[in-house]
Amino acid sequence: QSSNTSMLSVVHTLVLLATASAYSTSPLRKAPPAATKIPNDGGINQQLRKPSDRRAALAHIAALTTALTISNQPAYSTDTTQSQQIGPLEARSFENSLAPPPYGMETSDVFYPTAFQGGWKALSKTVDIIAPCGFDVFTGGKAGYDNAVKTEVTEGNDLEYKARFVTLSGGDNAGGTYVAADREYNAKEIAKAAMGTYSVVDTLVATPNRYSCLLAPPGGTNNLISVDILAIGRKSEPVSSDKFVCSEFVRQIVSPAQKNNPNAPPVPPLSVKEIETISIYDVVGKDKIRCRQRTATFLVPSQTDPLAFKKWQVSQGKAVDVRYYDVTYTRVV
Repeated sequence: QSSNTSMLSVVHTLVLLATASAYSTSPLRKAPPAATKIPNDGGINQQLRKPSDRRAALAHIAALTTALTISNQPAYSTDTTQSQQIGPLEARSFENSLAPPPYGMETSDVFYPTAFQGGWKALSKTVDIIAPCGFDVFTGGKAGYDNAVKTEVTEGNDLEYKARFVTLSGGDNAGGTYVAADREYNAKEIAKAAMGTYSVVDTLVATPNRYSCLLAPPGGTNNLISVDILAIGRKSEPVSSDKFVCSEFVRQIVSPAQKNNPNAPPVPPLSVKEIETISIYDVVGKDKIRCRQRTATFLVPSQTDPLAFKKWQVSQGKAVDVRYYDVTYTRVV
């Protein structure tokens, strides 16, 4: 049990740390509002308060292995007036919207511009962490929030990793091709950089709409963790030849793995959350891309965990954890 809760502390913010923002000024970190007091959770929050640089891994896995889509419709607009307009996705990011995303699955995969094709070195920096609904519904409580800000923002524990984008056949146009993330490669590279060489034990599924893997918790335990990331919403707003905006809304399910006993009865998941990632990409040259990103985490009502259900009620359906990041991609020659 202790190894599972230790791994949960790593997994919770992984989707968040893959994202970044590069706004001219970072959002002000205001003290979160007072929230309804949550009943004693039996020490769960205390067990989840350990800060860890390794929290970054799965976030990047989710962001790069599930679809952060842009449209494959023909031709970016060459209208300079239109290219300066801010669409709904970019507005959600700038305005820090706390409501769940209103869009569904609008495209079948990530359709990256051809400028992405090839190998890249990525550097991700955390800009800000916000607890909009108060500390009681933030994983780890006030201590968890303070530790996250200290280790990820103040101390600047940036994450460097390799990424690769390849040409695939198919897409929404029959007989065509498109540029997509090499999901399995990217996931392993991110995990190696953030959690150690052997952190990803197995990749079970790596498709546009689902990424599933087995993770080895820190400390050498044999109790593996199963992580499923399911795409439930996807939207894009192509702006110009050197800028595009896209968003992915996923459900993340973290459970104890049943690898050693496939006939064992199912066990309740350790964590179920939904995360929206809005990415604003700017191609600044053939060898560099900057990405401004925002993640918003939403709680999911639980039918088996009274504490989780109470936290969901307190959140009133709003985002409980919002993070801004700045990611820079530099081409590997």
